[in-house]
Amino acid sequence: MPKPAPPLVEHLLRELITCRAEGGDRYPISLNVLAARLLPPPTADELLKAAKHKEFAARAVVVAKGRADAPIALLEDADLLAASPAALEFALRAKGESGPPPWTAAQLAGAILKPLRAAFVQQLASAPLPPFAVHVGQGKATKFHHRDHSPPPPPPPPEQQDAERLLELVRRTGASTLAELERAAGLKSAAFKKAVKHAAFAGAVALVPLKEKAGDTFLLPRANEFAQFVYGTLLPRLLDACPRAKAHAFSAAELVAHLKDKDQQKQIAALLNRAELGDELPDGIGCVLASAGTSAKNVFFALEHLRRAKGAPAPHAPSAAVGDFARAFDEAFARLDRERGSNNFVSLVDLRAALPAFPRAAFDAALHELRVARRYVLNSAEHSEGLGPDQREAAIREEGEFLLHVSRGRQ
Repeated sequence: MPKPAPPLVEHLLRELITCRAEGGDRYPISLNVLAARLLPPPTADELLKAAKHKEFAARAVVVAKGRADAPIALLEDADLLAASPAALEFALRAKGESGPPPWTAAQLAGAILKPLRAAFVQQLASAPLPPFAVHVGQGKATKFHHRDHSPPPPPPPPEQQDAERLLELVRRTGASTLAELERAAGLKSAAFKKAVKHAAFAGAVALVPLKEKAGDTFLLPRANEFAQFVYGTLLPRLLDACPRAKAHAFSAAELVAHLKDKDQQKQIAALLNRAELGDELPDGIGCVLASAGTSAKNVFFALEHLRRAKGAPAPHAPSAAVGDFARAFDEAFARLDRERGSNNFVSLVDLRAALPAFPRAAFDAALHELRVARRYVLNSAEHSEGLGPDQREAAIREEGEFLLHVSRGRQ
């Protein structure tokens, strides 16, 4: 006479039949939820031991062995169980315990019993997915993941990563031309060209190209004031691009002739021909009104070319050789940085005070060369509206920002 099944086996099977009769989302049901319907409910060990009993296995089927959270159904409903949302959700969660999503249908089928796999895969290929399941195309294969466990997004393509890094370099190094940016980026020429054309860079930076003889293309972050860029960054370069053998002063029309883009020529000429220009002009550049037929136009020149009476000091005349600036600046920066705790963060207020032998124009021009060489980086004041008069006077104003703090660069 065969040994009777343990009472727990009988209780579980009777409760499973009840769940089937109730239907809906109560069947198929996971093994642990089925056990929770019993009073008193069995322990986890008791439940798994009962599920292994041959009497239980002869009348019911569990999606996976040894797991209390596995869905279960009567043996005659094995195909229903394999194709059920409960089986799919179990497989997704089980796979999520061992690796990142997404997974193919075959990979998910590996989480359930072999006799159920064919019906499981067929259901995935033909039936609409339940709300918790998401499918994604990946190559020729369709893969799946649980909505609560989305796969990490793929990394952006190399040119996008390069483009985003270039934007950061523009902000950090103060690069104002493509040539300066390319030197700072250290990318191969082909990779650099792709990066600057990518929307991540091109959408955030306006390009102001000069003609071939003048050379290079200027960078303008689109959030910045265009007028401030024209007066503070572009105007000195346009003056440098003009020949100086016959003349030292040039009209707006002569300056913008070095720009490639016709629309930009008109826009910039209108800014340069404004009737009143004062604080907008950078240090070292002057402007006067000159006759132009029946009207007058602004004419620009470098103050170093302004002729003065004999004995009168030239504006910004240096009292020390500019060639000594790099050495003097290095020493002053190192000393001030030590005094302030070696944080690699020194104010231009203190640096200008430490180098009185270098007038403003000579100081700014020589510091610009150190920035181009990546020896030093300028950082903007966090709250420019709170700056004192001495800080505003010491800062270098570029593209609407007050660059006030100096840090040693990484060469």
